[in-house]
Amino acid sequence: MSSTFFRTVLFAIVTTSVGVISAANAQKVSPDTAPGSANASPSPQSTGHVTAADSSVLEEITVTAQKREENINKVGLTIAAIGASTLQEQNIQSLADIAQAVPGLSYTNSANNTPVYTLRGVGFYDTSLGSYPTTSIYLDQAPLPFPVQSALTAFDLERIEVLKGPQGTLFGQNSTGGAINYIARKPTNEFSAGAVASYGTFNDFIEDAYVSGPIGDGVRVRLALRDENSGAWQYSYTRNDTNGRTHQLAGRLLVDWDATSTLKFQLNVNGWQDKSDPLALQYVAFNQQAISNAPAVEAYPRSPLTSRAADWSPDNGMFIHRNLNQTVLRADWEFVPDITLTSITSYVGFNERGALDQDGIALSDLDLRYFSGDIHSFAQEVRLANANTGRFRSTIGANFSSDTVSYDENIVYANSSATGNYGIHTSENYSNQHMTNIAGFASGEYDILSSLTAKAGVRYTEARRSATICNHDGGDGLTAALFTVFAGALSGQSVAPLGINDCFALNAQFLPGTYYGKLTEDNVSWRTGLDYRATDHVLLYVNVAKGFKAGTFGNLNASSQVQYVPAVQESILSYEGGAKAQFLDRRLSINGALFYMDYTNKQLRSKRIDPTFGIIDVIVNIPKSHIQGAEVEINALPARGLSVGLAATYIDSKIDQYSGVNAGGLVANFAGSAIPFTPSQQYGGNARYEYPVMQGISAFISAQLTYRSKTNAIVGGTADYNIDAYGLLDAQLGLASQSGWKAMLWGKNITNRYYWTNVVAGQDTIDRYSEKPATFGVSVGYTF
Repeated sequence: MSSTFFRTVLFAIVTTSVGVISAANAQKVSPDTAPGSANASPSPQSTGHVTAADSSVLEEITVTAQKREENINKVGLTIAAIGASTLQEQNIQSLADIAQAVPGLSYTNSANNTPVYTLRGVGFYDTSLGSYPTTSIYLDQAPLPFPVQSALTAFDLERIEVLKGPQGTLFGQNSTGGAINYIARKPTNEFSAGAVASYGTFNDFIEDAYVSGPIGDGVRVRLALRDENSGAWQYSYTRNDTNGRTHQLAGRLLVDWDATSTLKFQLNVNGWQDKSDPLALQYVAFNQQAISNAPAVEAYPRSPLTSRAADWSPDNGMFIHRNLNQTVLRADWEFVPDITLTSITSYVGFNERGALDQDGIALSDLDLRYFSGDIHSFAQEVRLANANTGRFRSTIGANFSSDTVSYDENIVYANSSATGNYGIHTSENYSNQHMTNIAGFASGEYDILSSLTAKAGVRYTEARRSATICNHDGGDGLTAALFTVFAGALSGQSVAPLGINDCFALNAQFLPGTYYGKLTEDNVSWRTGLDYRATDHVLLYVNVAKGFKAGTFGNLNASSQVQYVPAVQESILSYEGGAKAQFLDRRLSINGALFYMDYTNKQLRSKRIDPTFGIIDVIVNIPKSHIQGAEVEINALPARGLSVGLAATYIDSKIDQYSGVNAGGLVANFAGSAIPFTPSQQYGGNARYEYPVMQGISAFISAQLTYRSKTNAIVGGTADYNIDAYGLLDAQLGLASQSGWKAMLWGKNITNRYYWTNVVAGQDTIDRYSEKPATFGVSVGYTF
C-alpha cells in the first residue's frame, strides 16, 4: 500500500468522522472549557515541567503507575510525568526527545536503528530486533514488548509516565530499569476537534489532527492522525549526496462503550508507517579487526565532526520501511460493588525492511545490503482490583504473552581486514525466535495507621525461549567454499561441499550446521515498602524490590556457534528511599530519592577473539555490578504567570566482577569500570512566563536547558568510545487565545551544539551517531 494512498484514506476517515460526530452531538464545547483556554482543566506536566503559568497552585497530577488512578504525590514511587501541553509546546515527538526531557533516562540509537533506553544506569544495548529491553513500554497498559514498536507512539497523548526502579510485580520482567507508560487522550463526552501544523528547518512539515465525541448512547470515539515529511539533514563529506529525510504517518482510533453502569469496553486500534532514511554514521577512528591489510579503510578521510557530516556507501542504498499495527480491547466489569474484573487483550504486528551502512564510509567494511524482520506479539492480562477508597487496596491477576520474531540480513564486508586474507566479501544470517511468558501476580497496600501504609507485591514468571539461527553464504559461493575447507580441516572429517543456503557456523565438533537453542527460566519478582504521610503535603517512602530481565539470544553474524549461546536472565535488587513534599500553599514542591541497586548477571553485547576472523560479536553476562545515586526535582510558582523547574540526577555505576573482551577488542579485567551509557550527572531546568496581552489572548515564553556529563559506549571505555558531555537549550515563544487558537515560534538545540549519543565499532571503523544541529520552526493550531 503506497504512503499516498494510506494518507488519503486516513484523512478521509477524519473528515467523515467530523461529520458523524457533529451530527450525533449538536452541542459544541464552550470556548471557556476548550483545551488551551484559561478555564480548561490543566494537563499534566512533568516533574521538572510544572503546571500552566496562570495557575495559582501546582497541579494535582493523576497517574496509573500502580494500575489504578492515583495522585502522583500520594504514590510512594519515583515517577516523572510529561503532560499533553508540555509534549505539544516543547515539540516532544521522538524517543530521543522523551529521554532528553526526563533526567536519569538515556536514549541510544543502535547499529540496526533499534532504540535502546537506559534508566538509572540500567539498560541493555543490543542491535537485535528480538531483544527484550530493561525498560518496558506500554500504551494504556497494553505492552509494546520491543522498543522499536514504540517509535511513533508519542502523538495525541494525555501524558507519558516514566516509573523509575524495578517494576516487575505489576509490569513483569524486562522492567528492571523501570517502565514507560504512554497514556492516550481519551474520547470526550462532547464534540471536540483540533489541528496543529508545524513547519521547521530542513522543510520539516508536521500535521496533527483529531476529532472526538459521542456517536450514540454510551459510545464515544476519538480519531487522531499525525503526518511528518522533511528533507534531508545529513550530507556526505566526500561527494554530492544527502540523507536524513523523514516520511512518517501514524493514526489511532479509540472507541469507548459504556455497555451498562458496571460494564465498560475500550477499543484501541492504532498503527504507523515510517519510510524515513536511517541515520548515517560518522567515521572517527580506524580500528583494525584482524591481522590483514586494510589500506583503503585506514586511508579513508575521517568525518569533519560537525552535526550534519557523515558518509555511507552509495551503491548500498540507505532506506528503512517499517509498519506497525496494534489492536487492544479492554473490558472492566464491576461485578460486585467496589470490585472490578479487568481484561486487556492485545495484538501487535510489526515488519521492516531496508538497507543500512554500518561503517560510516563509502567502502564496504560493514554494510547491510538488505535486511527484513517481522514481529508478532500477543498478550492477555486478567486482574481483579478493589476500589481505592478502603483501608486495604489490592490487585491480583495473571498474564500470558507470546512473541515471534524473525529476522534476515545480507552483510557485505569486501574491504574488511577480517576477510581480506580469504577473498570473501558477503554472508547472510537469519533467525527465528519464539518467546512465551506466563505469570501470576498480586499487589496490595494496607493502611496500618491513617498516616502509615505498608505495601507488598509478588510476581512469578515462567519464560520459555527458542531460537533457530543460521549463517550462510551471501550469494556468490565463496564463503560456503571457505567454510567447507575450514570444517574439513578442523574436524578431521570429510565434509560435503556447502551450498549458498547451507548454514556454515561451526559447532563444538567443528562441523557446520543450523543452531537450535532453548532457554527455560523462571523468577520471582517482588516489592515491599512503607509510605509515611508526615502531613497532608509531605510523603516519605522506602521500597525494596527485586526484578528480572529474561535471558536472550543474539542475532549475530557468526563463524562459530559458540557466539549463539544465550545470556541468562539478569536481576536487580533495589533499595530506595524518597520524599515528596509541597510547601507555600502548593506553590512549591520538592521531590527527592536515594537508591542503591545490586546488579547480577547484567547482559552485555560484547566481543570475543576468534583465531580466524579476529574480533567477533557475542552476548555475555557481567556477574556482578552495582549502581547508586540520588535524584531531586523542584517545581515552583514564584510569581503570577511564572513557573520554574529544576531537576538533577547523580549516578555512580561500577562493575564489580567481569573479565573478558570489550566491544573495542580489549582483553582485560574490567572490575571498577563504569557501566556504559550511564552519565554520572544529569541536570534539567525550565522556565515559563505567561502574561495577558489583550482580552482573551495571552503571550508566553519558555525555555528548557538540559545537561548530561560524559559517558562511554563500551565497558572499560577508551577515548575513541567517549560520549562527551553536552548541554542543550530549547525555547518557545507564542500567543494563545481562550477561543482555541495558538501560534508559536520554537527552537531546539538553539546553540547548535554538536553532540552524539552512541559510538560503535564496525569491522575496522569506529563511528559516531551524531544528532541534529539547531532547528527552528513555527506551529499554529486551533481547537474547537
